[in-house]
Order: sequence, then structure tokens, then C-alpha cells
Amino acid sequence: MLIASSTLAAPSAPRMLNTRYRSSLLLLLLLLLGLAGIWQIARSAASELDNAAHQLVQQGLEQELLRQRRQLATNLADYAIWDDMATHVNALQPDLLWLNDNLTPSIYHNLGVQLALLVDKERGVLVGRQHGVLVDKPAQLLPLSTAQWQQLMRNADRYAAANQYDQPFSQLLQYNALNPQSGQPESRLLMLSLQRISPEDPQKLPGPVPRYLLFARHLDSSLLQQIATAYGLPRLTLNFSISDPALEDVLPLKNNSGQNLAYLSWPRQSPGQALLQRVLPQSLILLGSVFLLSMLVIRGSRHLQQRQQQQSERQRQHGNTLQQLMNLRHDDQQDLDDYLADVLPLLAQTLSISRVSVWQFSTDRKELQCIAGINTLTGERLGGETLDESKHDDYLQALQSEQVLASNQPQDDPRLLSLQQYLYSRGVTALLDASIVVGGMHQGVLCAESQTPRREWQADEIGFITAAANVIALVMESRARLHAEGELYRQFYYDRFTGLPNRTRLLMQLDELLQQRQHSSQREAQPVGCMMMAVEGLANINELFGRDNGDLVIRELGRRLESSIGNGEMVARCADNRFALQLLGQDEEQLSRRVDDITSQLAKPLEVQGQPLFLRLSVGLAIYPHDCDEAEAILDNAEAALLLSRESPGSWVRFHPEINSNWRRRNRLQADLRQAVSRGELLLNYQPYVSLKSGKVAGAEALVRWQHPELGLIPPVDFIPLAEESGVIHALGEWVLQEGIRHAVQWRQHYLSNFVISINISLLQLEDARFAEMVAAILATYHLPGEALELEVTEGLALRNTPAIDSNLQLLRALGIAIAIDDFGTGYASFSYLRRFPVEKLKIDKQFLDHVPENDSSSNLVRMIVAMGHTLGASVTGEGIENIEQARFLAQHGCDFAQGYLISRPLAAPALEQFLAAARPLPLRA
Repeated sequence: MLIASSTLAAPSAPRMLNTRYRSSLLLLLLLLLGLAGIWQIARSAASELDNAAHQLVQQGLEQELLRQRRQLATNLADYAIWDDMATHVNALQPDLLWLNDNLTPSIYHNLGVQLALLVDKERGVLVGRQHGVLVDKPAQLLPLSTAQWQQLMRNADRYAAANQYDQPFSQLLQYNALNPQSGQPESRLLMLSLQRISPEDPQKLPGPVPRYLLFARHLDSSLLQQIATAYGLPRLTLNFSISDPALEDVLPLKNNSGQNLAYLSWPRQSPGQALLQRVLPQSLILLGSVFLLSMLVIRGSRHLQQRQQQQSERQRQHGNTLQQLMNLRHDDQQDLDDYLADVLPLLAQTLSISRVSVWQFSTDRKELQCIAGINTLTGERLGGETLDESKHDDYLQALQSEQVLASNQPQDDPRLLSLQQYLYSRGVTALLDASIVVGGMHQGVLCAESQTPRREWQADEIGFITAAANVIALVMESRARLHAEGELYRQFYYDRFTGLPNRTRLLMQLDELLQQRQHSSQREAQPVGCMMMAVEGLANINELFGRDNGDLVIRELGRRLESSIGNGEMVARCADNRFALQLLGQDEEQLSRRVDDITSQLAKPLEVQGQPLFLRLSVGLAIYPHDCDEAEAILDNAEAALLLSRESPGSWVRFHPEINSNWRRRNRLQADLRQAVSRGELLLNYQPYVSLKSGKVAGAEALVRWQHPELGLIPPVDFIPLAEESGVIHALGEWVLQEGIRHAVQWRQHYLSNFVISINISLLQLEDARFAEMVAAILATYHLPGEALELEVTEGLALRNTPAIDSNLQLLRALGIAIAIDDFGTGYASFSYLRRFPVEKLKIDKQFLDHVPENDSSSNLVRMIVAMGHTLGASVTGEGIENIEQARFLAQHGCDFAQGYLISRPLAAPALEQFLAAARPLPLRA
């Protein structure tokens, strides 16, 4: 039985061996067949590469020789087609001295010309230079027969006629010359360009005796070595018989008739064969490597199956853990610390690691702080550690760009250079971090740290930590939403800049307080005051000290106001420069004393840039229940009193009923003004002005009026400020420009061809970035040139310095539009400011001219303004001229224009047309 068993078992061993190595042998056979096919393809590709390399070099050499010839021809054309050359050289007796002076040896050297010849059809070569040096016997420089010379010159003439002197005739030429060293004749090859010397204008005659200029360069060893170096060839050889094609590559050099003159040869190069020889041993190595690799693949397939089973088990655990993470999340009110205390041990157990932590960015995003963590080996709770962004920028940038940072060798990871001390002190051998993203922003990091040697993170573990970070992000987002709701409340009811309540919050408190008073016995006994206060000139403070210091002024003012209120009172910021205070008191007298005390405290100077700054405040007070019964009304009444206080600087104003009526009228005018343009209620009057040089009308100023359907004619001083406050000034100003320009076009056509229309504009219009484009469009619509328009602004322009104003002024001046300063001398402008804002005209205000010429002081002042205006390059207009003596005084002292009742009152458009038709020059001479 034992023998029989052994006999039966013996044949199975070879079969097992064959089965074991059958797949390996089959794989080896396939690899050999594949390698043989690849080798055949490589040989074919190498041959093609050799042919392509030869063609590429041959084409490159052809192009380089052609470029050399073209360069030689271009250099020749610069001197052969030249008026002076034709004049001096084509004369009966050529001016050879001029030729030598103008074609110096350095020119030939710079142009790379080895031979330069001046050739006459009859007399042959007249002048010759070799390498820039004059030769006594120039004909020997190029020993050609007379027939050859005649043929060259005929070819040059035919080529020039066909190409209209664009390029000279050029060719390769072979000739025999004696070798200066051996004395034996030898063949030489040169590139030459020949062209008849002609004037620059083809229509001009070339001169009495047309002659030719020849530039040439030999294909010598120096040039050939230069070309060979450029194309990476060891050498280039010029032969006049073909070399062995088996050893060298050859390029035939032909003349213009296609005849082979010589051959360029260079050692044959076979980059394809050289590459093939290098690839052969590598291919054998590759074959062996592939075979070994295949064996490793067969062996590793079993390990792969085992890993897949392990991965499936891990994924099952990950899924269960993620489900528990979701179950541990109770509601939006759950504390984040409590949630993380339950979650982090679960994560550490699932990943089989010792340390897990959660880090969160600080509010300013400058630090990353550990808010929770656990060390499962020691049971230690982690937290409180911080990473400064400035010191760990590499780590944080890598995390933000990759979302997940997995490192199996953190000590050598370039992304973690700044964390080396942290990792070393904690014995971290593998690090896996995932970003916690809330609302599209990085809010923190979920960090898994392993202390197990040679720990490698698997793809499913990376996906698991990412999913866990997303679950934590959901919890954070829920809490962030609650925080955002609180922040939204603060944004809606509080001023973000000062942190004070805003107008809406103040109205809520006032409304609640008034309702309590209306339902209690305190209605009459305890009044409620509303103090409204505005900082005047805030724009000037920003301009003088900078916006940052202006902001500091507002904050400091808010702090002073907060320190002045008591329990149950409130201070709120209602606008950029406006605050409101809700005050409590026993009676109205006490409230008034409170306002006195507060304004006295605010009168103390603030320190800005080391300088004391005294604020100019406007203050109004309204009191419940004396002035009104509603919260909104008490605020409106206090604001109305504030506006009135601006007219009485230095004191605050208590609301009274007359203020309310003025306030209502002002609000009504502001509302009606929005419809005035569309309803056609605006109209223009025109006040002409005359030139003080001729006494004739030069133009007119457009003055806008508002014909209110119920209130009658309203002057600009009443409605222009309202238009600026409400923003209607832009639509109103555009209407004035269109109407004034439309009339100006008609008056230039029928009455005065050089008529100029002057139109007042607001600084708010100049601050509109599209203002200049709008003016240009209106001028183009009515075909009015820019010099027929003059825009008048107030002196406040000198204190405004914004990019929009600068841009508009530049565009307006580019159109030819003049800028005039109206009422000069009454505002803030000075001549130093006007150097920053140059204008074309200054208009002297009427108050300076009322006592001219009888008052010496007034007269001297006017003369000074006129002189300084002219110094700045501006013309000067005198406004409010009412008698001829004033006009003559201005004319005598160089003033340019006059405007006033002496010439005419403002007129409607039809009346101005009658004025222009009947106008007579102003009698400026007594």
C-alpha cells in the first residue's frame, strides 16, 4: 500500500511544477515577441531620424547661406541707392575722394564686406577695397574677364528693372586666383551683390555715367567655421568636387543658373543609430526588469486580495463610526465642547491611533487654536495650544490648497517644516489632517496623529477623516448660524463703526418708552427729550487730517456721548456725522440743562496729529409730550431744530412749531423737485456779458429758475441745495446743459458766431465719473464745439481733490471746454490752491466791485486780483457791473469781461435773441 501510494503520488510533482511556471513561461514568450517588435520599430525610426537630421541640417545651411547673401544685398542697397552717391560717383569724373570719405574702412568691417568694388562698364574696376583697405590694382581683386563683367552688369540691370531697386542682384561666383602662399592657382567661391548706383527717386536720372557698386564675401574657413558652430557641426569643408557620400553629408552650391559650383561637406552624423545603440542594452535590462516585475505582480496579487479584505473591514467600521457621529449630534443648541468630548475618542478608536484633536481659527484668522483633543494612551484631554499663522504659514497654506494633508513621514515633509518641534516633542510618526470648511471658508482642522512606527495612511482612512471633518463642520455651521442671527441683529440695530445703537434701535426704545408713559401717570410729570447733534465740516476734517483721523474723531465723540448718559438713556449714531440722544429728566428745564452740560463737554478740543481740534456742532432738541406724541415725530422735530441751529452757530435750538412748518415746506420742495424736470417746470434765463477789449457781447450765463405750479418762482438759492442733498442735481444739471447748449447753437448760427455759453455746475456733478462723457455726448448731439462752452464752479473746487474730479477736468479740457471759478474771493480758494487746479477764468464777486473806482482800497484789491489771475493764465470777469465807470475802470486795468445790470438783466431765450439782434458795443472810452 505504501509503494502503491508513492507510485501514484510521484507524477503529480511535475504537473504541479508545470502549472506553477506555465504562466511565467508564457509571459516571458510574450515579452520576447513584444521586445522584438519594438526593436524593429526602433530601427525603422532611427533610420528615419537620420534622414530627417540630414535634411534639417541641409535646409538650415541653405537658409543660412541665403540669409548671408540677403544681408550682403541689403547692405549694398543702402549705399547703391543714394542721392549723394549717384551725384558724386556717376559724374563724368567720379569723385573718389568723396567715396573714400563716406565709405570708410570701418563701414566694410561693420557690414562684413570683404571685397568692395566700384565698376565702370567701359573702364572696368575703378576702386577696390579688400577688408576695408584700398588696393592699388583693384582689377586683380576679382580677376574676371570683360565678358564676365559685362554679363554681371547686364544681370544686375535686368534684376533691378524687374524689382524696381528693392534688392540688388546677388549670386554665388567661382573664380580662379593665385594662392599668396604657394603661388599656385586655386578655385575660390564668393557671395557677391552688384547694383547700379542710382538716386533714391526711381524717376530721376542716375547721372551722366552710370556705374556699379559690388559687395562680396568669400566662403572662407572663418565663415564656414562660424556656420558650423551655429549648427552644432564639428566642421564644414568647401570642395569643388564631390566627396565620399558614405562618409560625409554634402550640400551642392549652385549659381543662379542652377549649375553646381562647389560642395559643402560635413562628417555624416547618425543620431538615430547612436540612439539605437544606447537603447539596446537598456532594452535588455528592461526585459529582465519586466519579467521580474511580472513575477512580483503574480506574487503580490495574493497580498492585494488580503489588503482588500482588510480595507472592506475598515470601511465597515468607518461607516458605523460616521453613523454614530451623526447620532451623537442632538440639536443646534448642543455645546460644541460636549459634542467633541464624545466624538474624539470614537475617532481615535476607529483609526487605531493615540491622539485626535480639533483646531479652530481665531476671529482675526491669525492663530489656529486647539479647542478639544484626547490622548488615548494617557487619557489626557488636550486643548489651549496655538499655532501662529506667521510662524506656520507653510503648513496652513498646504492645508488650504490640498484640503487634506496626509503625511507618513512628517519629519521629512517640506510642508511641515515649521511643525518639526511640535511633532518631535510628541513622537508623531504619521499625520493626517482634514480641513473643517463652513460656508466655503476654512474654520479649522481635524488632526489625527499616530505614534506607531512606519504607519501609512490608507485611501479609505483619508476619506473617513474627511467625512468626519464634514460632520464636525455641520455642527459648527449650526452654531455659526445662531451666531450669525445674533450678528444680523447687531448689524440691523447697531452701527458697526462705533458699536452704538442706530436710528432704528433708538426708535424702538423711544416707542416703547413713550407707550409706557402714555399708559402711566408719568405722562405729564416726566418728559422725554431727544437731542439730535451733527458734526459740521466732517468732509473738511477728512480732507485736512485724512479719513483715518476723521474716523477717530467720530469714535471719540461717540465715547464722550456714551459717558454723558445715565440709566434708561441711549445714544445712537443716525448718519455719518449725526448722533441722537434719548434723555430723561424731571422736567423740561432739567432736560435743557442736560443739553447745556453735554454741549459744554463736547466743546472741549480733541487732539488730532498733536493739534487741538475744536468741533463745530449743530444741536437740536425736541421734548415729549410738549412737541409730539410719537417716536418718529420726536426724531424728525429734533432734526428740524438741528437744521435751524446751523443758521445760529454756537448755540443749540429748541424745537418750536414754526420750525415744523419750514421743515414740511422743505420736504415738500425736495419731493416736488424730483418731478420738476419731467413736468417741464424748470426754465433758463440768460445774462449776457461783454468783452472789455471790444465792448461787444461775447456770451451769456445760463441761470436756472423753478416755476412751481403753486408756490410760484423759486430762486436757485432755495432749491439747488435741496437738489444736491437729494441727488436730483445730476438730472437737473443734465437738463440745464442740454437746454443751454441747444440755444447756444442757434445763437451762434444766427447772431454771433463766437458766442460762448456759461453754465453753472455743482461739485457733486464733477465727482460723477461719467460727467465728462455726458457733456461730450451732448456737445456731439448738437454739434457744438467745446470752446463754445464754459463751465462755472464755486471756489470749493480748490479744496476737493478726488480722482473723479481730476479725471473729469482733464477730459473736459481735452474737449476745449473752459473752467471758470464763480464768485471768486468769497469762499475758500487761494491762488496756491488754484495752482493745483488751473482754471481758464476767474469771476470777481460783485461785493469787491461795489465801491470801484471811488474807493482806493477796493480798486487796489480788484487790480491785484486781475493781475494775479493773468499770472495764472486765466481771464478775469467782473460781476455785478451796474455803471459805466466800473466797466471803464476794469477795461483800463486789463480785466477781460464784464457782466451785470449795466449790460442786461437775465433774459428769457426770446428776449436774449432780441438783445443780440440790437446789441451795440459798450462805450468804454469816455
